[in-house]
Amino acid sequence: MSELIHYKFAGDKSKPCLLIVHGLFGSLDNWQSLAKKWSENFYVISIDVRNHGRSFHSDDMRFSSCAMDIKSVLKNESIEKCHLLGHSMGGKIAMEFASLFPDSLISLIIVDVAPYKYPPHHADVFVMIKGTNLAAYTNRNDIENAIRSYIHEEGVVQFMMKNIRRNEQSMKFEWKFNWQVLYRDYLEIIQYMPQKGFAGKTIFIGGEQSKYITKETSLHIFDLYPKAELEFISNAGHWVHADNPDEIYHKVNQFIDNK
Repeated sequence: MSELIHYKFAGDKSKPCLLIVHGLFGSLDNWQSLAKKWSENFYVISIDVRNHGRSFHSDDMRFSSCAMDIKSVLKNESIEKCHLLGHSMGGKIAMEFASLFPDSLISLIIVDVAPYKYPPHHADVFVMIKGTNLAAYTNRNDIENAIRSYIHEEGVVQFMMKNIRRNEQSMKFEWKFNWQVLYRDYLEIIQYMPQKGFAGKTIFIGGEQSKYITKETSLHIFDLYPKAELEFISNAGHWVHADNPDEIYHKVNQFIDNK
Protein backbone atom coordinates (compact mmCIF):
# COMPACT_ATOMS: atom_id res chain seq x y z
CA MET A 1 0.00 0.00 0.00
CA SER A 2 1.23 3.52 -0.77
CA GLU A 3 1.97 5.92 2.07
CA LEU A 4 -1.12 6.93 4.00
CA ILE A 5 -1.98 10.55 4.60
CA HIS A 6 -2.32 11.64 8.22
CA TYR A 7 -5.83 11.39 9.65
CA LYS A 8 -7.75 11.30 12.92
CA PHE A 9 -10.90 9.43 13.82
CA ALA A 10 -13.53 9.82 16.51
CA GLY A 11 -16.79 8.15 17.44
CA ASP A 12 -18.31 4.69 17.18
CA LYS A 13 -17.17 2.76 14.12
CA SER A 14 -20.52 0.97 13.95
CA LYS A 15 -22.12 4.29 12.98
CA PRO A 16 -22.07 5.81 9.45
CA CYS A 17 -18.78 7.41 8.47
CA LEU A 18 -18.42 11.15 7.89
CA LEU A 19 -15.08 12.06 6.30
CA ILE A 20 -13.96 15.71 6.36
CA VAL A 21 -11.54 17.33 3.87
CA HIS A 22 -10.13 20.79 4.70
CA GLY A 23 -9.24 23.65 2.34
CA LEU A 24 -6.09 25.17 0.84
CA PHE A 25 -3.34 25.93 3.41
CA GLY A 26 -5.46 24.26 6.08
CA SER A 27 -5.36 21.07 8.12
CA LEU A 28 -7.71 18.70 9.88
CA ASP A 29 -7.37 20.86 13.01
CA ASN A 30 -9.56 23.50 11.34
CA TRP A 31 -12.58 21.18 11.70
CA GLN A 32 -11.86 19.48 15.03
CA SER A 33 -14.52 21.24 17.11
CA LEU A 34 -17.23 20.21 14.67
CA ALA A 35 -15.69 16.77 14.19
CA LYS A 36 -15.97 16.19 17.93
CA LYS A 37 -19.66 17.16 17.91
CA TRP A 38 -20.44 15.07 14.85
CA SER A 39 -18.71 12.08 16.43
CA GLU A 40 -21.74 11.72 18.70
CA ASN A 41 -23.71 10.57 15.65
CA PHE A 42 -21.05 9.42 13.18
CA TYR A 43 -17.68 7.75 12.92
CA VAL A 44 -15.78 10.90 11.92
CA ILE A 45 -12.54 10.80 9.96
CA SER A 46 -10.67 14.08 9.47
CA ILE A 47 -7.75 14.08 7.04
CA ASP A 48 -4.72 16.22 6.32
CA VAL A 49 -4.61 16.52 2.53
CA ARG A 50 -1.20 15.63 1.06
CA ASN A 51 1.20 18.59 1.23
CA HIS A 52 -0.75 19.93 4.23
CA GLY A 53 -0.73 19.50 7.99
CA ARG A 54 1.07 16.36 9.14
CA SER A 55 0.63 14.49 5.87
CA PHE A 56 3.53 13.65 3.58
CA HIS A 57 4.87 16.16 1.07
CA SER A 58 4.71 15.11 -2.57
CA ASP A 59 5.50 16.59 -5.96
CA ASP A 60 2.10 15.26 -7.07
CA MET A 61 -0.82 17.49 -6.10
CA ARG A 62 -3.31 16.16 -8.65
CA PHE A 63 -6.82 15.91 -7.24
CA SER A 64 -7.07 12.37 -8.62
CA SER A 65 -4.15 11.48 -6.33
CA CYS A 66 -5.81 13.28 -3.41
CA ALA A 67 -8.97 11.26 -4.10
CA MET A 68 -6.91 8.07 -4.07
CA ASP A 69 -5.52 9.14 -0.68
CA ILE A 70 -9.08 9.26 0.67
CA LYS A 71 -9.84 5.87 -0.86
CA SER A 72 -6.74 4.45 0.87
CA VAL A 73 -7.87 5.82 4.24
CA LEU A 74 -11.30 4.24 3.81
CA LYS A 75 -9.67 0.94 2.87
CA ASN A 76 -7.36 1.17 5.87
CA GLU A 77 -10.40 1.70 8.09
CA SER A 78 -12.37 -1.09 6.33
CA ILE A 79 -15.12 1.37 5.39
CA GLU A 80 -17.03 0.78 2.16
CA LYS A 81 -19.09 3.99 2.03
CA CYS A 82 -19.01 7.40 3.69
CA HIS A 83 -20.64 10.79 3.81
CA LEU A 84 -17.93 13.01 2.31
CA LEU A 85 -17.65 16.68 3.35
CA GLY A 86 -15.17 18.97 1.64
CA HIS A 87 -14.54 22.67 2.21
CA SER A 88 -13.10 24.98 -0.48
CA MET A 89 -10.17 23.10 -2.08
CA GLY A 90 -11.37 20.11 -0.07
CA GLY A 91 -14.73 20.49 -1.78
CA LYS A 92 -13.07 20.20 -5.17
CA ILE A 93 -11.16 17.12 -3.99
CA ALA A 94 -14.51 15.71 -2.84
CA MET A 95 -15.97 16.41 -6.31
CA GLU A 96 -13.07 14.49 -7.86
CA PHE A 97 -13.60 11.60 -5.43
CA ALA A 98 -17.31 11.53 -6.34
CA SER A 99 -16.49 11.37 -10.04
CA LEU A 100 -14.00 8.51 -9.53
CA PHE A 101 -15.61 6.52 -6.73
CA PRO A 102 -19.37 7.22 -6.70
CA ASP A 103 -20.10 3.80 -5.20
CA SER A 104 -18.03 4.73 -2.14
CA LEU A 105 -20.37 7.60 -1.21
CA ILE A 106 -23.55 7.73 0.83
CA SER A 107 -23.75 11.47 0.24
CA LEU A 108 -21.67 14.42 -0.89
CA ILE A 109 -21.44 17.65 1.13
CA ILE A 110 -19.62 20.56 -0.55
CA VAL A 111 -18.94 23.63 1.60
CA ASP A 112 -18.48 27.09 0.07
CA VAL A 113 -17.08 26.18 -3.31
CA ALA A 114 -18.67 25.42 -6.67
CA PRO A 115 -17.70 23.54 -9.85
CA TYR A 116 -16.24 26.72 -11.27
CA LYS A 117 -12.88 27.97 -12.56
CA TYR A 118 -12.09 30.62 -9.97
CA PRO A 119 -9.72 33.47 -10.84
CA PRO A 120 -6.48 33.73 -8.81
CA HIS A 121 -7.12 35.41 -5.46
CA HIS A 122 -4.36 34.32 -3.07
CA ALA A 123 -1.57 36.55 -4.41
CA ASP A 124 -1.08 38.33 -1.07
CA VAL A 125 -0.69 35.00 0.74
CA PHE A 126 1.97 33.75 -1.65
CA VAL A 127 3.80 37.10 -1.54
CA MET A 128 3.81 36.81 2.26
CA ILE A 129 5.03 33.20 2.20
CA LYS A 130 7.86 33.96 -0.23
CA GLY A 131 8.80 37.11 1.68
CA THR A 132 8.85 35.57 5.16
CA ASN A 133 11.91 33.44 5.89
CA LEU A 134 10.58 31.48 8.86
CA ALA A 135 13.93 29.85 9.60
CA ALA A 136 15.38 33.27 10.41
CA TYR A 137 12.97 33.85 13.33
CA THR A 138 13.38 32.69 16.91
CA ASN A 139 9.86 33.28 18.24
CA ARG A 140 6.28 33.14 17.02
CA ASN A 141 5.43 36.74 17.97
CA ASP A 142 7.96 38.10 15.50
CA ILE A 143 6.62 35.77 12.80
CA GLU A 144 3.08 36.96 13.48
CA ASN A 145 4.16 40.59 13.14
CA ALA A 146 5.95 39.77 9.89
CA ILE A 147 2.84 38.07 8.48
CA ARG A 148 0.70 41.01 9.58
CA SER A 149 2.91 43.37 7.58
CA TYR A 150 1.71 41.58 4.42
CA ILE A 151 -1.82 40.52 5.38
CA HIS A 152 -4.24 42.88 7.08
CA GLU A 153 -7.17 40.52 7.62
CA GLU A 154 -6.71 39.26 11.17
CA GLY A 155 -8.54 35.98 10.57
CA VAL A 156 -6.12 35.12 7.76
CA VAL A 157 -3.13 36.06 9.95
CA GLN A 158 -4.26 33.66 12.67
CA PHE A 159 -5.08 30.98 10.09
CA MET A 160 -1.53 31.18 8.71
CA MET A 161 -0.04 31.10 12.21
CA LYS A 162 -1.65 27.68 12.71
CA ASN A 163 0.44 26.45 9.79
CA ILE A 164 3.82 27.00 11.45
CA ARG A 165 5.89 24.37 13.24
CA ARG A 166 9.47 23.71 14.26
CA ASN A 167 11.50 21.34 12.12
CA GLU A 168 12.19 18.20 14.16
CA GLN A 169 15.86 18.14 13.15
CA SER A 170 16.94 21.77 12.98
CA MET A 171 14.25 23.09 15.39
CA LYS A 172 13.88 26.08 13.09
CA PHE A 173 10.43 27.34 12.16
CA GLU A 174 8.90 26.14 8.89
CA TRP A 175 5.55 25.97 7.10
CA LYS A 176 3.54 22.80 7.59
CA PHE A 177 2.32 22.90 4.00
CA ASN A 178 4.47 22.34 0.92
CA TRP A 179 4.06 25.85 -0.42
CA GLN A 180 6.35 25.39 -3.41
CA VAL A 181 4.11 22.69 -4.91
CA LEU A 182 0.93 24.57 -3.97
CA TYR A 183 2.31 27.68 -5.65
CA ARG A 184 3.35 25.76 -8.76
CA ASP A 185 -0.06 24.06 -9.11
CA TYR A 186 -2.17 26.93 -7.80
CA LEU A 187 -4.04 27.63 -11.05
CA GLU A 188 -4.92 23.96 -11.45
CA ILE A 189 -6.19 23.85 -7.87
CA ILE A 190 -8.52 26.84 -8.12
CA GLN A 191 -9.61 26.24 -11.72
CA TYR A 192 -10.34 22.53 -11.38
CA MET A 193 -13.63 21.34 -12.87
CA PRO A 194 -14.88 17.77 -12.36
CA GLN A 195 -14.98 15.63 -15.50
CA LYS A 196 -18.12 13.93 -14.23
CA GLY A 197 -20.73 14.84 -11.68
CA PHE A 198 -22.44 12.69 -9.07
CA ALA A 199 -26.00 11.41 -9.35
CA GLY A 200 -26.39 10.69 -5.65
CA LYS A 201 -27.50 12.69 -2.61
CA THR A 202 -25.65 16.03 -2.63
CA ILE A 203 -25.75 19.39 -0.90
CA PHE A 204 -23.80 22.59 -1.54
CA ILE A 205 -23.56 24.81 1.55
CA GLY A 206 -22.37 28.37 1.03
CA GLY A 207 -21.54 31.20 3.37
CA GLU A 208 -24.17 33.93 3.09
CA GLN A 209 -21.45 36.61 3.01
CA SER A 210 -19.03 34.66 0.82
CA LYS A 211 -18.52 35.13 -2.92
CA TYR A 212 -17.58 31.51 -3.61
CA ILE A 213 -21.13 30.36 -4.39
CA THR A 214 -23.02 33.00 -6.38
CA LYS A 215 -25.45 33.06 -9.28
CA GLU A 216 -22.47 33.00 -11.66
CA THR A 217 -20.35 30.34 -9.98
CA SER A 218 -23.27 27.97 -9.32
CA LEU A 219 -24.31 27.62 -12.97
CA HIS A 220 -23.05 24.04 -13.31
CA ILE A 221 -24.16 22.68 -9.93
CA PHE A 222 -27.44 21.19 -11.05
CA ASP A 223 -26.07 20.02 -14.40
CA LEU A 224 -23.40 17.94 -12.68
CA TYR A 225 -25.31 17.13 -9.48
CA PRO A 226 -28.97 16.65 -10.44
CA LYS A 227 -30.07 15.79 -6.88
CA ALA A 228 -28.22 18.70 -5.31
CA GLU A 229 -29.65 20.97 -2.66
CA LEU A 230 -28.27 24.49 -2.24
CA GLU A 231 -28.28 26.11 1.20
CA PHE A 232 -26.58 29.11 2.79
CA ILE A 233 -25.31 29.68 6.32
CA SER A 234 -26.27 33.02 7.85
CA ASN A 235 -23.66 35.45 9.17
CA ALA A 236 -20.85 33.43 7.58
CA GLY A 237 -18.13 34.14 5.05
CA HIS A 238 -15.86 31.60 3.40
CA TRP A 239 -14.82 29.98 6.70
CA VAL A 240 -18.36 28.82 7.38
CA HIS A 241 -17.26 26.33 10.06
CA ALA A 242 -15.56 29.10 12.05
CA ASP A 243 -18.12 31.88 11.48
CA ASN A 244 -21.28 29.92 12.31
CA PRO A 245 -20.41 26.39 13.50
CA ASP A 246 -23.78 25.74 15.14
CA GLU A 247 -25.74 26.37 11.96
CA ILE A 248 -23.56 24.25 9.70
CA TYR A 249 -23.54 21.48 12.34
CA HIS A 250 -27.32 21.33 12.29
CA LYS A 251 -27.54 21.82 8.51
CA VAL A 252 -25.32 18.80 7.86
CA ASN A 253 -27.19 16.68 10.38
CA GLN A 254 -30.53 17.64 8.85
CA PHE A 255 -29.29 16.87 5.32
CA ILE A 256 -27.95 13.43 6.28
CA ASP A 257 -31.04 12.53 8.31
CA ASN A 258 -33.38 13.52 5.47
CA LYS A 259 -33.81 10.24 3.65
